[in-house]
Amino acid sequence: MIKKTYPQEYYKKLENIASLIHEYRLNNGYSKMELAKNLNLHRNTLSRAEGANNMTVLTLIELCETLELDMSELFCEI
Repeated sequence: MIKKTYPQEYYKKLENIASLIHEYRLNNGYSKMELAKNLNLHRNTLSRAEGANNMTVLTLIELCETLELDMSELFCEI
């Protein structure tokens, strides 16, 4: 299987989204463990999302709903 490569700018955008999720989590008073439990995710899944390593669209939607974050805010800032 050939691993797909993406332009560097895509990784920068993912890092920006991950940083905003981290910031909103902290501003809402959640620890990683608390938010992961609330979302029924493994803490490592949330850590990977905040570390811009791996994030599914479904996880992103669920994070936005839980943190009362308009998804457009994530994409406007990138």
